Amino acid sequence: MMKKVKGLIALLPLVITAVVLPFMPESVPMHYDINGSVDRMGSRYELLLLPLLIIVIVAVSSISVKHYAKRAESSDDSEANTARTNMKVLNISSLAVPVIFGVLQCGVLYMTYRNAQAKDVSVNSDLIVRLSFILIGVMCIVMGNYMPKVPRNHLFGFRVTWSMYNENTWRKCNRMAGIVFMIIGLLMIVTASLAPAISIVLLSLGYLLLATVGLLIYAGKVYQKERAKEKA
Repeated sequence: MMKKVKGLIALLPLVITAVVLPFMPESVPMHYDINGSVDRMGSRYELLLLPLLIIVIVAVSSISVKHYAKRAESSDDSEANTARTNMKVLNISSLAVPVIFGVLQCGVLYMTYRNAQAKDVSVNSDLIVRLSFILIGVMCIVMGNYMPKVPRNHLFGFRVTWSMYNENTWRKCNRMAGIVFMIIGLLMIVTASLAPAISIVLLSLGYLLLATVGLLIYAGKVYQKERAKEKA
């Protein structure tokens, strides 16, 4: 059942694009600058690239899930737990990514058609910027919610040398990272809804930079405390 749902979600953006494509002019706006204005025209068939990429991502994810399923059956307890964790992460991502990219594709189709019909192709199209960062914010919230629940692994989580040191450092660092990612996600959604397009990009990058620096400092302190505890 899960395979059918993922397959349907992966194919839906391609089907929608194929239906809409004949109604598009041959040359359509294909790229937008930081202000949300059109800065490149291209063939309407370029609109098929993202839906095809979605299918490739889901296909690769499905192959990876099968690989980890076999490892979970044939490995010892520790490796089996890691394999099952990787399977869960891949199953979630193989659902979240096509949904998020599919929504983005629908926004792209709408704005491309609107701008293709406009006499002035430089017409502002900041909806694409807003929609992109709203979806990134949603993804950050999903990741943040899942991070504290994931055991130490080599695929997903706040993975730096300090956080990977032992189970305690992993648990503390990923609990904090989960909180930070959910806050960043909410900030991105609010910023993308209210701020000018250029501010959305700059502020979102600022959030990510501050979060990265803050989490690295926190991970370093957790690691040092853990080492001091072991020496004592």
